[in-house]
Amino acid sequence: MPDHHPPVSGNLLGIFFMIVAMLAGVVTSLIVKEMSAVTVILVILSLRFLTSIPPLTISAWVVRKADMFRINRWGMLIMRIVVGHTGIILWFLSVKYATLGQATAFFQSSAIFVTLFSPFILGEKVGVYRGCAVIAGLIGIYMITDPFSGEFNIGAVYGIGSALAGAVLVIVLRLLGRTEEPVSVAIWHNIVGAITYPLIAIFIGLGTEIITVAGIYPLTLVVFGIGATFVQIGFTSAYRYGEAVVLVPIRYLSVPLASALGWIIWQETLNFIEISGMVLVITACVVIAVREYILGRRQAALSGKDIHRHGQYRDHQ
Repeated sequence: MPDHHPPVSGNLLGIFFMIVAMLAGVVTSLIVKEMSAVTVILVILSLRFLTSIPPLTISAWVVRKADMFRINRWGMLIMRIVVGHTGIILWFLSVKYATLGQATAFFQSSAIFVTLFSPFILGEKVGVYRGCAVIAGLIGIYMITDPFSGEFNIGAVYGIGSALAGAVLVIVLRLLGRTEEPVSVAIWHNIVGAITYPLIAIFIGLGTEIITVAGIYPLTLVVFGIGATFVQIGFTSAYRYGEAVVLVPIRYLSVPLASALGWIIWQETLNFIEISGMVLVITACVVIAVREYILGRRQAALSGKDIHRHGQYRDHQ
């Protein structure tokens, strides 16, 4: 019986979740940027993870009920937690010290490093198209750092570090996704953060500052926690329902949006070299996504033919 369910509906649902995740990510960056002017990153990290636990716990319970904490591959989960927390620390530091547009562009450039690392970690082949896209993307990343200004940009260093950590995280999540539920992985990651950062803050004498900052930004922290949850659930759900080739361009809308908001709110400006680098990075990432989509469809078609041939052979036995 033919399938009457239109594939476009899945893409529309994926687009919806990707827009939610993209906007939530930009809102999270805005909050980090605003709070970094009045407190240290450790306090912001503490509040980010503490506020994300309630909405994420509710989501995990809805999806998995009593199995919400069940994990099969603990070693891989620990690696995800270490890499994930490294990435988020570097991302927050990048938002603090670089412009919002630069930090967002660096963070979103992880696809370039994923493609660069995949042959060595996952054994995937990278052809001419994706290879050229990686080279162009790396040039774009270099341009975003504004190398001709003559000033050392520590925010750029943190941003590139967050992209590298993000690339490793994507690969780890690919491996984890074969056996684990994303929401269970997410809740363990956030529980570790909600315990570790506040304890470190209390140990070095910043416990009262957490309470003070929470008192200054009560409603903002509610949005902070919900936004962090929407980022994780939104991205996971988007790729579950929609095709990557449709979703990726929407994801990279966060770069011009963050740049515009940085200019409007904090009068952050970008020069021609930095903007050109951002365009180059976004283009490279979209090319990589489109190429992976084409190769995936081609491989799926070949696998289908092999299965069909195997079935015919078996039927004749």
